Amino acid sequence: MTGSDRISIPVIVGVGEVTHRDDDDPAPAEPLALILAAARAADEDAGGGLLDAVDALELMPVGSWPYDDLGRLVVERLSLTVASTRRAVHPTGGETPLRALDVAAARIADGDSRVVLIAGAEGTRAATRARRAGARLPWTPPGPLPSRRAFARGLERAFAVGIERALDCFPLYEQALRAHEAASLADAQHESAAMWSACSRVAAGNAYAWKRVAVDEHEIGTVGDNNRMVSFPYTKSLTANPFVNQGAAMLMTDTDTARSLGIPEQQWVYPLGGAGADEPADPRTRVAYNRVPALDVTVAAVQETTGVAVEDVDAVELYSCFPAMPKLSRRALGRAVTDPISVTGGLSFFGGPGSNYLTHSLAAMVGRIRAQGGTGLLHGVGMFNTKHHALVLCDHERDDGSYPTPAHGVGEPRPPVETPVPVVEGYEGPGTIETFSVMFDRAGAPARGVVIGRGARNERFAARVDTADDRDTLAALTSGSEPVGRSGRVTAGNIPRFRL
Repeated sequence: MTGSDRISIPVIVGVGEVTHRDDDDPAPAEPLALILAAARAADEDAGGGLLDAVDALELMPVGSWPYDDLGRLVVERLSLTVASTRRAVHPTGGETPLRALDVAAARIADGDSRVVLIAGAEGTRAATRARRAGARLPWTPPGPLPSRRAFARGLERAFAVGIERALDCFPLYEQALRAHEAASLADAQHESAAMWSACSRVAAGNAYAWKRVAVDEHEIGTVGDNNRMVSFPYTKSLTANPFVNQGAAMLMTDTDTARSLGIPEQQWVYPLGGAGADEPADPRTRVAYNRVPALDVTVAAVQETTGVAVEDVDAVELYSCFPAMPKLSRRALGRAVTDPISVTGGLSFFGGPGSNYLTHSLAAMVGRIRAQGGTGLLHGVGMFNTKHHALVLCDHERDDGSYPTPAHGVGEPRPPVETPVPVVEGYEGPGTIETFSVMFDRAGAPARGVVIGRGARNERFAARVDTADDRDTLAALTSGSEPVGRSGRVTAGNIPRFRL
């Protein structure tokens, strides 16, 4: 069926969220229980009875508890009639809810689905507390460890030099952006703290946020006993908080079905379309670190796809795992440094429930559009600033009543938009720093770092710095004086080393 043949117009008609804070009662914090509660809340929001008509299930991956077959469990517990071939558990990634909704909306527009349930949850806080206490949780018996790899193959060399987690990667962009703009560390930190303080105020007004206390810029940016440095220059307050018990769900159908079920039109929110692009999987091979080519492509493509110019968007949700990301997104969108970046509260204050944060953001954006009208743009990022997707929601349908076909399905990798920069694995000799990151230990001291740079003939290298053999270089990288552009030396080996 082509776009011109489509007669079904997708609409979001129900959203539900749940946050479980009671540490003394961990049973309701099980991810499955949170998904079920959120789905029932979404059904209630839609007026009730819509769950009975669900014919497709789109679930975000659960990282805090292994399930044998999460889709089957959700179907059984909610008494749904959904074939096993229409129960998807999607890949890990912060952008995954947007890609899942985009693909599901296209299926509804094509008539391939009538009612879709999109949901996810994490019970990381409860699971972590139980593990540390050696306690047994009263949850569904665990299945085997998941067979699906969270990370792409071929990242072993990146892991070896110290890019092991998102905490190691996003500072690479922070340092490069600051140096590119010739900003001082103090000015860059002020922008970060101001963004995060504004997010905390949004979270304070969100009933489902994990932390509902507004925090001022000084407290966020100042290193102290309760706000240690985690990954330079990010304090604990400037990093995502995954230790939450949260779930969210939404129900999407078409306008004819919604009308036949008597769901009031003021409940309807229209997805207008989405677009995305990917960076090279290996973070060592990125074309640049002061910009993100895949983000630029995503911003251009979502405007072309939806017909909505970014300057006409009324509200945004810019993925806020670490300050570098919304800084880059702001610049790509042309938004002012004082413009809000979240309707949800951000991953540090609302909470970062794994791959499901943006399902909560979709619920928050739906609520805002219902209350105030207009359009909302959401941008999501997956893995090491690798996977990007943006989506526009609106209070009215597209002019032609259609929904665009997404270029790629949720689990399909997209080729990088610019050719990766090859890394010379055995490079040895002089090297100039392009960017770097430094992880701190729990005592507040630099522990290890990674440097990405250029060699004598402009070849790309990536090397590690450890306290065991070079405390001075780590101290120099975190001194406050700009290290980007400084020269040092790379020593080859099984794990390359860099020294200033």
